[in-house]
Amino acid sequence: MGSAIRAGRRAWLAGGLAMPLALALTGVSAQAVAAAPGVDGVSGSAAVAACAKGGSGYDGDRAACTGPKGPKGDRGPSGPRGPKGDRGPAGQPGQSGPCADIDTVGVPGSQSGAEYSGVVSRGKVYVGYRFAANRGYVWRDLSRSVTPGQPRDACGVSVKLAGDRVYVKVLTSRGDLYENSCATAGLDCSQGWSAVIRPA
Repeated sequence: MGSAIRAGRRAWLAGGLAMPLALALTGVSAQAVAAAPGVDGVSGSAAVAACAKGGSGYDGDRAACTGPKGPKGDRGPSGPRGPKGDRGPAGQPGQSGPCADIDTVGVPGSQSGAEYSGVVSRGKVYVGYRFAANRGYVWRDLSRSVTPGQPRDACGVSVKLAGDRVYVKVLTSRGDLYENSCATAGLDCSQGWSAVIRPA
């Protein structure tokens, strides 16, 4: 009987010491297991409880609860203006525009201020007459088919009155001279253009 009691007592002692012994061998205490830290020093149970109070979930592998996205912050003030950049290279010169010119000669002895004018405008040559100052002109286009030979690059013009004809000369942008004339009666301009010896 005494031996049986001793054997049972030994079994009980062995069972009671099994758990502390296992913990001692692994180096972890029962208190440490109960207070095992979760993420960021918070116990696992506390972190889960915090998530349940309003968080959107808990990821034990990554870190903690993900709360709702906050509002966008205000835009910061503008930074100081940077220095002025270097000036770019000059562009290519553009093409010259069409020439424009006018010349006028008065009618000798006219009390009303009658006059003739020659005009270069938009590549065409005109001659005009008005019988009094500040009155409208009657114009003749000297680039029409009835006055053939007008140079396309007329740039300057002069007009001269001699007898019963008015003479119109033009200078081209290449330095060539051309001449035409019209009868003063009705400003009839039926002659064509002819070249004049250009200045040397």
